[in-house]
Amino acid sequence: MASIRDLMEQSLLMGLGAVSLTRETAQNLVDEMVKRGQAQREEAGDMVEQLVQRGEKQRTALRQLIRDEVQEVLRELQLPTHADMKSLEQKLDAILQKLDTAPQE
Repeated sequence: MASIRDLMEQSLLMGLGAVSLTRETAQNLVDEMVKRGQAQREEAGDMVEQLVQRGEKQRTALRQLIRDEVQEVLRELQLPTHADMKSLEQKLDAILQKLDTAPQE
């Protein structure tokens, strides 16, 4: 099951076309530029590579920004972490074990 953070990240990425630039999309864009005379065929390969790298950098930066923002919201909400829940579970197990071994009246 996807976490809330994963779902938020996917939603934001889907809405940002420039960030989700694929190699195929970049190639199509550069091919169109070559057809229109806005770029030389010799430059096309480098342009595609630059566009793909730029998209990947933007995607990575956006993912980090989303993670940081989600972590900040979770801290502000003071929600228990997985570690907090595990600690409580262990304490509860210890209490239940003591109750099971305590002499019955």
